[in-house]
Amino acid sequence: MKTTLFALAALTASPAIANVDASNPARLYDLLRSEGYAVELGRDSVGDPKITAKFEGRTFAVFFYDCTDNVACRTIQLQVAYDMSDGMALVKANEWNRKKRYATVYLDDEMDPFLQMDVNLDYGVSDENFVDNFKMFTRLIGDFEDFIDW
Repeated sequence: MKTTLFALAALTASPAIANVDASNPARLYDLLRSEGYAVELGRDSVGDPKITAKFEGRTFAVFFYDCTDNVACRTIQLQVAYDMSDGMALVKANEWNRKKRYATVYLDDEMDPFLQMDVNLDYGVSDENFVDNFKMFTRLIGDFEDFIDW
């Protein structure tokens, strides 16, 4: 009984951990700004929130998904697009996808690659976890650009 009471007291005495989720785009924007990214908060073509970010000369986007009436979003996707004069061979895109775990390459109808990474923020993650995912994506952008000789 003493152990149960002690555990209950410890749970109620601990401070609440504030998590970030996709329902508050302004908070994600603020976190990215505080990390030194040049960011702009706007809307995509269907009215959902969108953050445009710039890092080391590269512009990429944070798209918000699983939204209800353009708010209360639950997930995000980080995406950067490349316009290649000759496009990218499907076999090369498949090679990236086979070897890399977190970011995936998709080709548009002109065979131009899009590097994408989905991030599930449903139920929230710590500030540190969100920023770490974002930094991982920026590292993967560098890896991808090396991979395609950009």
